[in-house]
Amino acid sequence: MSIPSTEFKPDRFRTQPQRQIRSYLAQATKQETKGFLEALRQRAAIKPLSFVFQVALSLLFFILGLAYDTPLLLALAVLVMPAYKALLSLSLSPGLKSLPTALGAVLAILLMACAFFGGGYLAQELYLGQASAESLSHSFILNQTLLEWIVILGAAVFCAVWFSYNKSLARISAIIFNLLVFIPFGFAGWQFGSDSINKALPAIEVGFLRLLAVVLMMTLVFWILRIKPRGAQGWLILLAMCALFGVALYFNLGDDLSPKIEEPGVYQEIKVTPVKPTELPIEPSPTLAPTATSTPLPSPTPKPSNTPMPSPTPGPAQGRVTPEGGLRCRQVPFGSVTLEILEQNVLVELLEGQSNVGDRDWQKVLSPNGVECWVDVRFLEIQNP
Repeated sequence: MSIPSTEFKPDRFRTQPQRQIRSYLAQATKQETKGFLEALRQRAAIKPLSFVFQVALSLLFFILGLAYDTPLLLALAVLVMPAYKALLSLSLSPGLKSLPTALGAVLAILLMACAFFGGGYLAQELYLGQASAESLSHSFILNQTLLEWIVILGAAVFCAVWFSYNKSLARISAIIFNLLVFIPFGFAGWQFGSDSINKALPAIEVGFLRLLAVVLMMTLVFWILRIKPRGAQGWLILLAMCALFGVALYFNLGDDLSPKIEEPGVYQEIKVTPVKPTELPIEPSPTLAPTATSTPLPSPTPKPSNTPMPSPTPGPAQGRVTPEGGLRCRQVPFGSVTLEILEQNVLVELLEGQSNVGDRDWQKVLSPNGVECWVDVRFLEIQNP
């Protein structure tokens, strides 16, 4: 008695299709497609116990690596971090039309981001030297140049393709995600501990922008492979990711910061009680007799000499910061690395350096603290020298 071959199809396709995935999914039945998607979901599933252990171990290496400025420990932190499964689960959730999968992935991502933010803060407290985040090992990851974006988006494409074909090469892309997406949150915690939240915001914005860019790129690759959003839940998840990416892009490229939130100081109200003056009798002063005053003869007025007036020396051109919340002073035009945040009404010296990047005009300036950086001229009011 022979067993029909159809009984084996779900198991066979649950492991891996033997031909090109697009062709397979175009011809597969609903049951076969469901089996293949279930296989992808299981491979991207986050195991809570293993996930927490890997995050804790990676965080330990990260704190020690930053506190003692040891690049080897930072490299171990990057290798151990379990980030790529959370990113894959979130990217697959529109195709799986699974809101619980998306929420679980978001929770894992936020847990890692908060853990490394706190780790950076703790490392700064343990650090005995004087350094900023830009001078530490791996600080180059904060650069927002074209090279970093090519590496990030390229890694997202290869990770989605290799994962779909069940290739272990997908873990190579995971290392890039760990380094360029999640380590910036650690540097943000360092900046928060050493300075203020305003210094930490640029690194946080870079991390979330790259994270959402990776998720959307992998979702697009899955869509090209015919793992497209399905059902109302799938489209809702995709629209939410697009909206969050737009918000992250706006905050990352914007220069006009939101107003700073400062805790009010403790003021003691002082009440002044007016005191009535004591009324004393005023005695009249004696009147003095007028004395004769001699009028001196006027002296001759000297003729003015033709002495030329010195011409004023023109000072350096200056600009006044106009946004109420402050202005980012960037390392390069249209870059994400913020060297200083200039407060409203601060005067900066205009240096010889102009550029047009991203359809915006940029001016090189010298801040009152002696920092040379670039600002958007739209937020400067040029002062006459």
